[in-house]
Amino acid sequence: MSIRNLHILILVSVAYVAAQMIADISNLRELILFGIAIDSFSIVYPLTFTLRDMAHKLAGPRIARTLIIAAAFIYLVVQAFFALIASLPPEMSEAERITLGALLTPEWRFLLAAVLASVISQLVDTEIYTRWLQRFGREKQWGRVLASNIISIPLDRVLFLVLALGGVISMDRFLELFIGVTIVRLFFGIIAIPGIYLVEEHSQDWIHITEIRHTDPPSFARAKRDGS
Repeated sequence: MSIRNLHILILVSVAYVAAQMIADISNLRELILFGIAIDSFSIVYPLTFTLRDMAHKLAGPRIARTLIIAAAFIYLVVQAFFALIASLPPEMSEAERITLGALLTPEWRFLLAAVLASVISQLVDTEIYTRWLQRFGREKQWGRVLASNIISIPLDRVLFLVLALGGVISMDRFLELFIGVTIVRLFFGIIAIPGIYLVEEHSQDWIHITEIRHTDPPSFARAKRDGS
């Protein structure tokens, strides 16, 4: 991998984690969009699937999977920190402290449901992207993003609703919460598809193409080839 592509990979990875955090924080705000009641999370979150695809295109599935797990871990650390500061004595009234604490510390069932749904759906996105690449090669790049997003985005919503609200809401309510939000997320996910053309194709396997080992910094790949 060239130094330029390494820098791009770092930027894409940072953007992926940032988009995850922005989506989670904006989840506090509910909106009416296209006549559908959604949270702001649904506007930013679909972008993470395309950013994951961009990282996959640059560095292969192993790096993409690492990015997914790292983002989930960072999210849990952030939530744990929020829970900690919400429990500390504040310089505010008791009522204000309780309100702030409620904002910063969502119920753990919803929190864990969101994390598990995100990790599973993003890993499924990785597998679909890989299978498409194996079948069609480097052609139809838009297709690999569309195919992975059109499955993983609805899957994410289904998993969250089942894990967070399973056994609590009726099937009619389940479908109501699923259909509208999923349509909006797919809309924004499709808008983000052209982003895949902003990065260069690297490989399906970081190790086979660059001869990088886990102990070698990526920037040494070219030097190793030139010296061999």
